[in-house]
Amino acid sequence: MAPAAASVAALTAAVAQGAVAASVAASGESFKVSGDRLAGSGFTAVPGVNSEPGGGRHPVVRVTAREAELENLCVSVLVPTPVGEMTVRVRAGTTQPVRATGLSVDADHVRGSVNFTDVTAQALGRPSAGQGPGGFLARTARVVVREPKFTGWRGTAGSFELRDLSLRLVPGAAECF
Repeated sequence: MAPAAASVAALTAAVAQGAVAASVAASGESFKVSGDRLAGSGFTAVPGVNSEPGGGRHPVVRVTAREAELENLCVSVLVPTPVGEMTVRVRAGTTQPVRATGLSVDADHVRGSVNFTDVTAQALGRPSAGQGPGGFLARTARVVVREPKFTGWRGTAGSFELRDLSLRLVPGAAECF
């Protein structure tokens, strides 16, 4: 048991320091993310479909960023357990922003006050067989979002640096928003 615990601790520390790529998925459950301010570069948004291992499918907007910083990050997922609902809640970035590179999030709800720089948007039309999602494409060189809140189904990052990490298991519904 001690070697397994040491391995988990080392892997968690490596993800928190940005040394190991991170991926978040809640196996059929959505997760919520909020913060005080999100800033980054190389953002794109395109429609897509998130497919769950159990066969569930969710229409999403796939948002990607080359680099991003988020102040006062909160991530939560409400999960059913044999003893009732529990919220897994992660907080980080209270003294220094959380930093990520190669960020990708499949979201179905996004809110916040946004300032874009160098925006390009275009309609892609209807999807054709094997030709991509259709719908729209939006790109921006730089974006700043005040009070971002979104609901996601999957998230990945090439690197993810979490300062002041706190992970809690809270009985009942205690989500970020």
